Amino acid sequence: MHRPALRERAMKKAGLWVVVVVIALLILTAVGVHRWFNPPAPAAQLFFNGTVLTMDPQQPVADAMLVKHGEIVALGEAEVLRQQVSRDVMVIDLEGGTLMPGFIEAHGYFPGEGLSAVAVDANSPPIGDLHSIDTLLERLSLLAQRRSEGVLLAYGFDHTAIGEQRYPTRSELDSVSETRPIVVMHRSGHFGVVNSAALSSMGIKEDVTDPTGGFYGRDETGRLNGLLAEAAFYPVRSKALALASMDLLKVLSRASHIYLSRGITFAQNGLADPAAIRALEPALQFGLIPLRLSLWPNTEAEQQRQSGKLDIPEGDRIHLGPVKLVSEGSLQGYSGFFGSPYYSLPDDSPEDDLGGGALSQQALNDQVQQFHCQGRQVAVHANGHASIDQSLNAIAGARSACPQVRVRPVLIHVQMATPEQLQRMVALDVIPSFFNVDMSYWGDRHQDIFPGQEPARQVSPLAQAAQAGLRFTLHADSPMVPFEPLQLVWNAVERKTASGALLGPAQAVGVERALQAVTVDAAKQLGVADQVGQLRPGMRADLVWMDRDPREAIGDWREIQVLGTWVGGVRRYPSGQAERPRSAM
Repeated sequence: MHRPALRERAMKKAGLWVVVVVIALLILTAVGVHRWFNPPAPAAQLFFNGTVLTMDPQQPVADAMLVKHGEIVALGEAEVLRQQVSRDVMVIDLEGGTLMPGFIEAHGYFPGEGLSAVAVDANSPPIGDLHSIDTLLERLSLLAQRRSEGVLLAYGFDHTAIGEQRYPTRSELDSVSETRPIVVMHRSGHFGVVNSAALSSMGIKEDVTDPTGGFYGRDETGRLNGLLAEAAFYPVRSKALALASMDLLKVLSRASHIYLSRGITFAQNGLADPAAIRALEPALQFGLIPLRLSLWPNTEAEQQRQSGKLDIPEGDRIHLGPVKLVSEGSLQGYSGFFGSPYYSLPDDSPEDDLGGGALSQQALNDQVQQFHCQGRQVAVHANGHASIDQSLNAIAGARSACPQVRVRPVLIHVQMATPEQLQRMVALDVIPSFFNVDMSYWGDRHQDIFPGQEPARQVSPLAQAAQAGLRFTLHADSPMVPFEPLQLVWNAVERKTASGALLGPAQAVGVERALQAVTVDAAKQLGVADQVGQLRPGMRADLVWMDRDPREAIGDWREIQVLGTWVGGVRRYPSGQAERPRSAM
């Protein structure tokens, strides 16, 4: 063989080896990254010297708990459990505090609370400190200086909580930038205001027609004023939240830290569209999210999933939740579907305005029946009296069409539920998830603006639900309001508004019932009650350690400190907290 041919062959062989080495390095790097974010659980952990609050009625409280490889194996006396393991057990001294199941998000939009890493927090008191449109514009201008390109995003804006009592206009947002898209999201997530650059980039022209279930705001001349409502806003919201990879990682990191610092071990994304799922996919595959996450696909995402066009990774920390449907809008935006007119309406609203449904009764019937009869759990956003009626009608039809299907539908928010509707939920085996913490932020305005004095006292009727025999959950609709599990529990017990007034104290429940709603009952709603939500043998060690017993200190919930959070036996909060084997207690 000629020397040039031999050299060519040798070069090809060397090139092949280079490719093999590069591939091997990439695989090792991927494995290393996965291992870094997903450390194994310790062989054995013994928790002692505190109260182990199990949420299990068969053994409500224990003195100590033994965990092996991330699974609870025994509860009892510390000295007895210590004999079941070798000397290298990790001993966690609870220091007189309380260990209980990690808190579970029944409904929210994780990682929404991490948006502050890349966007303007436009919340007003008592969440934030925004009081005026001028301040909003200033903060958007500062964001533009920090972020030299891309959409300028603000979230948490509430027009009823600022001095001007209105939305910013398209022209006002144009004063911040005429070239970069600006999107200001209302706190409800159902409305937004955009500037001219955003309208242009989204392909929204002056002659656009209102979609079914939404509208485009216009000024007195008929020109688009930047306000987008409901179905007109959703596509814009989706595009605005399609973050670049590094921005998404920042948001995920911040949201994860916030949740774990509050003892939350199971988060939820309650209306995931195809774009959001595809954006999250790398993080899900590499295990970059350190807590468990339930993904609830919207109708489009579910249809794509079923047709094989969309993959939703499932694993130890990833859970496929119900299909999320939206039957109406938001009380704070006057688009929640009431059975009677709002108590106080904007000047440009009809006197008999009831809000409105996002879907007709027939359309909702068709969607609920389609997914229910496929054996898929559905979760329907239904807040006002009329939308709750529509949703229950649709569920009744689906139950009748497919009586063999045993999955339990969920109604999300159900703030305005009546006693009759609660009884229908019992008959239809429906799980209500109450947006009860809303009264902490909007309770005063519910009395003065939205449903009015008497109906406001019945908002989130927890006591009536419990009396009817319903097992319910509680949620914060995060990032609409922060998901502070102990605040939800406190609100269920105290029912106090931002001004300190009591709002319908007859609808309060006891602290233990409220704690069940954010642990074991939330796990039942998600269909994972055999894995999390209680501390008993065979369950995953998803745990929160607090410095005091919330049953006794819930009145001072802000003072309760989370000292540790574990997911599957791995300590995730505080970050970097090392646990070393100890041979003695």
